[in-house]
Amino acid sequence: MALMDFKTVTVPDPPEVTVRAGTGADGKLTLELVDLKLSDVSFLPLSVAAVPVGILSMLLSQPTASAVRDFFTGQSLDVPLPQPLGTSFPAGDTEVKVRLDQPELGSHNGMLMISGTVSVS
Repeated sequence: MALMDFKTVTVPDPPEVTVRAGTGADGKLTLELVDLKLSDVSFLPLSVAAVPVGILSMLLSQPTASAVRDFFTGQSLDVPLPQPLGTSFPAGDTEVKVRLDQPELGSHNGMLMISGTVSVS
């Protein structure tokens, strides 16, 4: 055990995250954090030396949660999609290869959908 040990507690636990997905530059999947439900972040002391810092963190739990929400909301991340997308799996003595050429991102009834031309060999 370290000199100062803490357990991090969030409300809600775990925080609720809403992400928007779309197509970015060069066929990349762009993920943007649009909402983060987080009202408290507390550091509960697990060692005697951590108690003074733990008390301070409890006083700052709501401002800390607000700062975390403000920092992460609106952040985006580009995830490259390989061209083409594909996988393979064994079927008896043969390996089946499935490939999705020219993947395109879309949505259907609020769900992320990747479409394209499928080839199986």
